[in-house]
Parts: sequence; structure tokens; C-alpha cells
Amino acid sequence: MKTFIAAVLALGVISASAAEPKPESEFTTTDPKKVRILEDSALEKEPEIDHFKHLCPGLGGYQVIHEGGDLRSWINLVYDGRKTDLMGDTLAACPGQFPAKANNVVQWRGFRRGDSFAPYAIIYRMVSSKDDEKQTPLETLVIIKLDKSRSRVVGHVSAKEGNEKAEALADQLCKP
Repeated sequence: MKTFIAAVLALGVISASAAEPKPESEFTTTDPKKVRILEDSALEKEPEIDHFKHLCPGLGGYQVIHEGGDLRSWINLVYDGRKTDLMGDTLAACPGQFPAKANNVVQWRGFRRGDSFAPYAIIYRMVSSKDDEKQTPLETLVIIKLDKSRSRVVGHVSAKEGNEKAEALADQLCKP
């Protein structure tokens, strides 16, 4: 009888873990050729200050605003018409000088539910430079917990540690 109960309990644990959905990733872009330009001093005849603001596609009701100036850039989020300013925490997460978004990729972590994707985190790559003679590049993966207008930077890892570590941290800190 004890063996039967143990087997039933073990089967229940296996079934529960098999039923738990696995996090997945979806990707959107900040490529200026594929987004809506809101502001961009590079397009002005005589720009006074280097700056830009691009409205980029998002997922799960979020819009991404890729913006920057003075050799720095970052993403902010808009949810239900409310902007979440992530600049300060993003720049603070990146060591070195002049942190900027390193590529056009925004990785979203979440769960697939039928035909829809429900994101709970964003991971994106930043690059900055060490304050040395070579201005050695430093890359950081920034993790944002999605919480509507209360979304925030919750962690970061060195790109040398790898995207898998960033995904594991995003899943640990952000998964509902």
C-alpha cells in the first residue's frame, strides 16, 4: 500500500511539472528602418543636440520607446498610455562610460497561451566602454520586469556570462 501511495504521489509531481508551461522568448526590433520615428536630430538640417526617440513594436500591450542622446541610449516602455522611465536604472546597471543599446534586438520572456504570448520580462544588450586607453568595450544584458506602468530594471549580467544566465535570472526574478 505504501508503494502504491508513493507511486501515485510521484506521478502527481511528474504530471504537475509536465503541465507547467516552459518560458519562451519572442523578439522585436528597434531598427530605425522598421519603427516610427518620433524625434531624430540626425534628420534635422542643423541639429543642436544629438538626440532621438523611436516608437518600436512591443508585445503584450507594451510599446517600446528607444531613445537617447549624448552618446547614450536605452529603452523605456509605454503601457496603456503611461510611460515608464527606465533610463536611470538602465544606465546605472551598465559599467563604464556612455552606455548605449548595442543592437536592434529586444528579447521578451514569457509564456505562450494558444496563439498569444504573455510576456513577463525583457532582456536587451547594452554596450559601454571602459575608462582606459583602448576604451575597451563592455557589454551588459539588462533585465526588465514587466509590471504595466510599474515595470522596472531588476537585474543585469555581463554579456560574457551569456544569454542563458540572463534568461535564468529573468525567469527567477520576473516569472509570475
